[in-house]
This record gives sequence, structure tokens and C-alpha cells, in this order.
Amino acid sequence: MAFEVMIERVSPMRFFCNRLCGSRLNHNCDMETFGYRVRAARKTRGMTQTQLAAASGLSQTTISDIERGRNASSADIVALARALDVRAEWLADGRGPRSLSSFSDEANVAPAYAMKGRVPLISSVQAGMWTEIIDNFQPGDAEAWVECHRDLGPHGYALRVKGESMTAPTGEYSFPHGMILYVNPSAEPLPGKFVVVRRNGHEATFKRLTLVDGEMYLEAINPDWPNRYIKLTPDDHICGVVVYAGLELP
Repeated sequence: MAFEVMIERVSPMRFFCNRLCGSRLNHNCDMETFGYRVRAARKTRGMTQTQLAAASGLSQTTISDIERGRNASSADIVALARALDVRAEWLADGRGPRSLSSFSDEANVAPAYAMKGRVPLISSVQAGMWTEIIDNFQPGDAEAWVECHRDLGPHGYALRVKGESMTAPTGEYSFPHGMILYVNPSAEPLPGKFVVVRRNGHEATFKRLTLVDGEMYLEAINPDWPNRYIKLTPDDHICGVVVYAGLELP
């Protein structure tokens, strides 16, 4: 009796993925999907789905769904990247280095702070609608993903300063046009804090929260800015507290 033996050709990348993921893949895989990257990074760290769920704050069901192809919110991506010790940008879409460590032994500088992770850099319109869009926000919806050494909470984000209302050349603080603000939506907006506020629709503005005669105002710190104080109204929505600001250098 003759037997026919079928030999399947397996690409090196597919073989690697099969070994890494601990299962047989039915197609040539080049780690192009978010779910494959999550699973591969988890296996590399020797974690179970339950352990990753505990480390990231997500449920085991969510981890399982993501590895099977479900999309994830930006907050989930940042939480997973931190737990897996990989870059959020790589985890989200495969771009850039995988590892958080990007400094060689020959480098003569080191990070000034320990990075907490990456957050999406978004527009003022997106910031004004952040609570409404966060659950459906996709990695590609951000202008970029930027690193921050401060803990911005599970839904932190960044946005750029627009205009000159918060530029104060002789003041203690100054936020020129184009500076990046890092925002914690969960932080308490106390008087004296710099906040992102949605007013007159969906677009957000950046001002200092100031108490004047027992009432809350939004203050433009530019001393030459007309109408520097605007009374906070019940219709205004505070979208977060700015906890750090920095400039991008050319």
C-alpha cells in the first residue's frame, strides 16, 4: 500500500510565530496584527492571560478578545504596553523599536526621568470630546504617540498649545504656541491648576483655573491678552488637568 505524504512549506517567520505563540498558525504570519503582537509579547515575558490582565488592569476576557482580533482603545494599548514592557507605538501598529530601551552603551546621555509610557497626541477638538470618543479611539486617530514620565492615568493624552494667550515672557510659567501639554483627565481641577476646558461646543481651550471673589474663572496668563478672565459656567466641561508641558526641538 502506498501512502502519499503531504509536506507543507513553512516560512521562517511563520515557524518563529508558531514557536513563540505556542500554537500552530494557519497562515504566514509577520506579526502584522495588534492581537499577534500582544500574544507574542506576552509569551516572551512568560505571562499567562490572567497574569497580563492583573498587570494591565484589564480583564482576562478582554485580553483573550484582543488576541483574537478585537480592537482596543488607546487606554488599553497604553496599559498593555506598560505591562508588557514594550513601546505603545510598536504594540499599536508595529512601527518603531519594540523595546522601551533605546539607549546604547556608547550613548553619553541618559533619560532624565523614567518613562511611564506613551499617550496619544490629539487635536483640541478630540480633547474636547475625549470622554465620548475614548472607547472607540484607534491608534491611527492620534497625530502621534508621545512619551511622558508622569502618570497621566488610564486615559491620559497630550495636545499642542494653540495661540499666544498662555505665553507670559516674564511670568513663572509660559506656554508658547506649539508646546505639548500632557493631561490627566482624572486629576482634580483645583484653583491654580492649568486645565483643558471644553467651551462653546466641542473644541477645548487651555487656561489656568483661578478663584476670584469666591467664583471660578479661566485665566489667560499672557498679561497683554484681552479679556484675560472668563467666568467658568455650568456648561463648561473640564477635560483634564495639565501635569507637564514640554517643547519639541527641531
